[in-house]
Amino acid sequence: MNNTLKKLVQSENKRFLYLVAIFIAALFLSAFLYVITGQKNIASINYEAISSMSVIEIFLMTIKRNLVYFAAVILLTIFGQSKIIAGIFGLTCVYYGLSVIYLIRTLNMDIKYFILTFTDYFVFFPLLFYFTFISSTISKYTKKTKNIETISRKFDIIVNSYIKLSLIYIIFVTAYSLGYSYYILILSRLLVG
Repeated sequence: MNNTLKKLVQSENKRFLYLVAIFIAALFLSAFLYVITGQKNIASINYEAISSMSVIEIFLMTIKRNLVYFAAVILLTIFGQSKIIAGIFGLTCVYYGLSVIYLIRTLNMDIKYFILTFTDYFVFFPLLFYFTFISSTISKYTKKTKNIETISRKFDIIVNSYIKLSLIYIIFVTAYSLGYSYYILILSRLLVG
């Protein structure tokens, strides 16, 4: 990470707390939605269907799910749309909150579900959270500086550094998605066989 970018990110403790607050509110909303929609109807996972898929099929499903968020956040950051980033993050947290509730409900009945999904909660989501924090911080500065000619050089440095950092995250997410696809396929075949 470039020094200018690093200083910007480190100076934004309030923004980090703001995202934590969104995360906590989204978890409460998830619980509320779960209670309203009916907690009794939990679908079972068809491990046989997963085991019959190819790695490429699983990878394409996983990468679409994982990469869409990152691509949207990158574009919104460049255009300085921090409020929309916060909104998308909130919706994503609601989704993760519902899936965590589902995970907790199924732990007694289906430990296999936890084994299949724990990397999403302990590897992918923290990565997503920190990338959102960086992007939200940078979007605040890109919005302020993009129309002012006197600091356009600084703006270019910030955006270029951010794009390089984003590419590193995209490579990491792609590698994670590929590894996760192999992991799911191998595990589901073991569970079926």
